[in-house]
Amino acid sequence: MFKLFSSTGPEFEGTSDQLRKHLGSPRTSTKTRANAQTPRTATRFDPTRLYRDPALSAGLQQPVEPATATVASLMARPPVSITTVQHMGDAWRLLQQHDIAQLVVLDPPFRLVGMLTRTAILKCLVIRHGQISFISGDPITALMQQPVIAVSESEDVRQAALLMLERGINALPVIDNRDRLTGVISRHDILGFLARARPLTLRA
Repeated sequence: MFKLFSSTGPEFEGTSDQLRKHLGSPRTSTKTRANAQTPRTATRFDPTRLYRDPALSAGLQQPVEPATATVASLMARPPVSITTVQHMGDAWRLLQQHDIAQLVVLDPPFRLVGMLTRTAILKCLVIRHGQISFISGDPITALMQQPVIAVSESEDVRQAALLMLERGINALPVIDNRDRLTGVISRHDILGFLARARPLTLRA
């Protein structure tokens, strides 16, 4: 199950397919649009089609069974979060301390409202005479991404991975059945799981 949260509260709840319909098509970058206008002689292969199209996977000489796991079994816990009343300096220190690229944003005490990325923080970071400071007037609420997609602990990790791939998301907050933040699942977590899964066959 997936949910959308914003500063006003939950906005949507449903399956991955229902969420795709709710969000619409992912925004296409300028580079992608430019490439789309250029005729190509070959169609780029999409490896995720093997997971989504039963007809394709059935036609393989050696069918590959993708590893299965729930989001809860892979997520990082406890999650690293920041509140809307904290400052950009606090956010930067947390990112550096935990060596991560995003923070879950909570409205005190525990309500999920957004995600704050390293990229957003870097846009207002200033270095003068070797000292780091931040441009005033940029609160966390103005820089965080919202609405934010959250995934339930019991969701199949493949569904979370496909959604992250399609939407260009690096991490998803994980929630329990009471909408409480319990962890974060990232691309790094999923890649680590696939690397350790057995059997794992790589073909050139």
